[in-house]
Amino acid sequence: MPPKTDAQPPPQQQQGKKKGKGSNSQNNGGDHKKNHHNHHNKRVSAEPDGRAAQQLIGFIPPGASAPAHKNHSNNYHNNNNNNNHNNNNNNNYYPYEQTRRADAFVHRVDQHIPVPARLRHAPTSLVEAVNDFHFAMMNDGPRNAFYEDLLRRHVTPETGVLEIGAGSGLLSLLAARCGAKWVVAVEGSAEMARLARANVRANGMAHKVTVLHMLSTELTLRHLPEKPDIMVSEIFGTMLLGESALDYIADVRERLLKPTTKIIPQFGTQYAVPIECETLRDVCAVSGWKDLDLSHMTALQDTVSVVFAKQYGFRLSSVPFRRLSEPIELFSIDFAKTRRRDLPTTREIKVKATSSGTAHAMMYYWKANDEDLIMSTDPDDTRNNFPRDMQWGQAMQLLDASNGPLPTPVIFTEGTDYTFQCNLSTDRVIVHMQFTGGNDEEEKEKKNKKGASTAEPSQPTETETTTMTKEEGDATVDKEEK
Repeated sequence: MPPKTDAQPPPQQQQGKKKGKGSNSQNNGGDHKKNHHNHHNKRVSAEPDGRAAQQLIGFIPPGASAPAHKNHSNNYHNNNNNNNHNNNNNNNYYPYEQTRRADAFVHRVDQHIPVPARLRHAPTSLVEAVNDFHFAMMNDGPRNAFYEDLLRRHVTPETGVLEIGAGSGLLSLLAARCGAKWVVAVEGSAEMARLARANVRANGMAHKVTVLHMLSTELTLRHLPEKPDIMVSEIFGTMLLGESALDYIADVRERLLKPTTKIIPQFGTQYAVPIECETLRDVCAVSGWKDLDLSHMTALQDTVSVVFAKQYGFRLSSVPFRRLSEPIELFSIDFAKTRRRDLPTTREIKVKATSSGTAHAMMYYWKANDEDLIMSTDPDDTRNNFPRDMQWGQAMQLLDASNGPLPTPVIFTEGTDYTFQCNLSTDRVIVHMQFTGGNDEEEKEKKNKKGASTAEPSQPTETETTTMTKEEGDATVDKEEK
């Protein structure tokens, strides 16, 4: 094996940043509960020799940290040995002692409230993330089966597997159980990496699964026994790219994979659809109460941010709503080929109304697919999957038909075409749909009618004259004769 190398530590201010399942910097980086997202908007530059990239991608995992000491490397053999004993020295994982202590869970709790020893020094951001979505994610049976089925189809006794964003190590354990030759699991959080190693040992897989504590952007060929035959990841958010999935995967793809490496899953599509939902309106707007006018409060209605359904306190599949158009395909990703620049930041989208109604919001969901297998966050597909709605669910953005002092409802008429401008953030993580109007012919007709109403009365046309009744014609002749 080549000599050990040192992982490039992330900047100090990035430590302990929380990621929710589908964080969105449109809410200042909010996750399901709080705003802790950190964006750098910098593209990771691929190194042809597999060296670690020097720029971090915008989304930083919860509790992410780097090794504290330069002599603490994360190469393959070192971590194979680390899997065989329990390393409880947190100083080996956190590079910035002051930051680590400031983020300790015990500091977020009043001094008079007892905190179990197992939680005292764990990163607050990580404890919140695990309780917010990790448990739900690991209990999403169809999600786990989706990955297990794909791994079964592609893993052989000669297959090397790389997982990025390993978390608990579940997918790596599935790959090992499917018979992989070796598995390397990369996890950015020291505490999560420690727990993943414990899970690996508990399942008797320490001889096959190696857990590395680092971000995938720090991974180099020196950390791997060889280039992997399969790369697997589940770093999707409530929005498909909400956890910078495209950037992380493209970075590893360009630096560390073979042309034949299978990426699991390979495809993903982000959808949007305008919906009418009175329940949503009840918690996002107000007109008044009894005879009191309170409508001016809607001047502060947020029609910019994309908000996750669970932030409103309900599952979208549990409340009445109507889709007012067919699904809008915002973009499709081939994780084996697509690059960030392949997705335009701005484009116009035509939407035909399939039903009449008030479009209270744009609802966002996605589908990941590979071969004939599909994993979806469409509310029709999550209705009987409570864990999926709690870890991902859907996202919604309230709509405004104008740029006036108060938001204006977007009214759809069945069969009419409407125009939206689809905007993506620089890192393609954030999606925003801006209503820009009805179809061109409808707008022209309105303008023509308005112009006609202010013009001078026109003289009867030849056609109008020839369609006079006999009585009208006789009356005209009599008048001319007089």
